[in-house]
Amino acid sequence: MNSKNKLETDLEACRQRNSQLSRENDELARSLFEVNEKLRDSERLKGHFISNITNEILNPFASVLALAQNIKQLKEGDIAQAHRMAELIYIEAFQLDFQLKNIFAAALIEAGNEDLKLNSFKIQELGESIGQYFQALLIKRNIRLSIGFVNNHSADFPVSFTSDKEKLDLILKNLISNSIKYSPENSVINLEFIVEKGNFAIEVSDFGKGIHEVDRKIVFDRFKQLDEKINSINTGHGLGLSIVQAYTEMLGGKVSLNDNREGGLKIRISIPESSKTDNWDNLEDFLLDSEVIF
Repeated sequence: MNSKNKLETDLEACRQRNSQLSRENDELARSLFEVNEKLRDSERLKGHFISNITNEILNPFASVLALAQNIKQLKEGDIAQAHRMAELIYIEAFQLDFQLKNIFAAALIEAGNEDLKLNSFKIQELGESIGQYFQALLIKRNIRLSIGFVNNHSADFPVSFTSDKEKLDLILKNLISNSIKYSPENSVINLEFIVEKGNFAIEVSDFGKGIHEVDRKIVFDRFKQLDEKINSINTGHGLGLSIVQAYTEMLGGKVSLNDNREGGLKIRISIPESSKTDNWDNLEDFLLDSEVIF
């Protein structure tokens, strides 16, 4: 090969290399742009999240203070009005307590500080406690909670199950809370506990507006909401369902969303039974009964 041909070959190789580097540079620029867009989107969503959470804390506080002030100004004989105001105070305090539980749980999940506390408990007691917990809210919305128990392994109930009862309790409360929030008045929410060999499932179905199939990919993101209006009446599913998913995964289970056959939404949580317990109840009793020695 003469020097001219060699020079042309080298130049062509340089052109190809430059073209390749240009394509790689364009790809890196696109990737950086996408990362920056995601960062901006994340900051925006976190801003909406913080604004909504702030409203959900401050609004109940303001309502409680205003109602308490009104009760102070009531005259003798206004006992019926005082009862109505006290009921409103209870509802606002109930919502505030529930929101704070979720905020603290989300913060622990984000920090990676959530641990499992495995113990054995009666599934039927879990269901009965949920009915009592939401009783006032159900009465206010005129919604009926129908609770059923199915044991596919045997005919026996109550059934003991080993898992983290506290996390299952908050999972269940978030599912029922969302159903109450989005269900129409004079409707029914069906809650079913299904026991199978080595597994435990919770099914919650309602007759609300449901979640569109394309939105089901984002409802478990704690910083996203289907309605991102800061002052929206319905503040979205994000925080509660993100806790549901995180806790379910921690327990080795899975979450599925499906359309209710008669309209609305059906959510199913499936949890495998743990093979061991940590005796947390006994440990708590021991710590409460122990004397501090100096």
